[in-house]
Amino acid sequence: MKRLIVFLLVTILFTSCQEEAPVEVLATTSVVADAARQILPEEITITALMQSNIDPHSYKPVESDVAKLNSAKIVLHNGLHLEGKMTDILEKVGRDKPVYAMSSALKHNDLIEVGPNVHDPHIWFDLNLWGRCVEGLGGFLALQYPDYKDVIVANTERYAAELRGVHSDFAAELMALSDSNRAMVTAHDAFSYFGRAFAIEVMGLQGVSTAAEFGVNDIRSTAEFIIERELTTVFTETSVNAKSIEALKEAVEQKGGAVRLGKPLFSDALGEKGSPEATLIGAFKYNTTQILNSLK
Repeated sequence: MKRLIVFLLVTILFTSCQEEAPVEVLATTSVVADAARQILPEEITITALMQSNIDPHSYKPVESDVAKLNSAKIVLHNGLHLEGKMTDILEKVGRDKPVYAMSSALKHNDLIEVGPNVHDPHIWFDLNLWGRCVEGLGGFLALQYPDYKDVIVANTERYAAELRGVHSDFAAELMALSDSNRAMVTAHDAFSYFGRAFAIEVMGLQGVSTAAEFGVNDIRSTAEFIIERELTTVFTETSVNAKSIEALKEAVEQKGGAVRLGKPLFSDALGEKGSPEATLIGAFKYNTTQILNSLK
């Protein structure tokens, strides 16, 4: 019996040590983790705190997340209160180790203001803007890993150029569409930077945070927008519950219109590991294919 108890205690201790193993680079979201993976050499492990299909607005860190934050060498996050429920924890962790916000590379006039001193955090779907964030991240990581500086600088330049190339390619595809056709409706207001970058009028049923509530007036006004602009498609999102958009579809039909649910777009989180949409560029290309099909 004594041997069994000792064995169990050792097993528990070993399991605990495995769970609390130090993390090298910890990124809050899949989008931020992807940027780090594009820049850093393979020898450096990057861990995403939130996996695919996780909504960062309402994400509440659990005890194991706090352990990862505490053990990580470096912590990366989006900033602009995207990870709203983690703000205090990130500030606390930043007193003891390097913590970097992707949005810190941007200026005030780059941002979309949604309230007094409140800005839209969904900066990554303007790929030109994200390219600047990537360049800021590259500079930060080169300081943290001086032995890999040359690789980091080269990877940063390559990836920023790739982002801008994909941005230009989509802008060229849009040239075939008239300005009057450029409108879309999504589950929440995650595509304002995308809309601004490509002159597409975007309306989200919910605000910039999925924690924001929506009511009958929001559904009514959005349904009227859909009918006025003669939209054929509304989009759910992979990280947002589809019930709100389903209610919107019903409201459009009650007003005599007809609209279909498009394939869910990637907004606050990327796709499953191993899929093309597990990278920002892959998710962007998927999204723009769906959006272009809806606008034609």
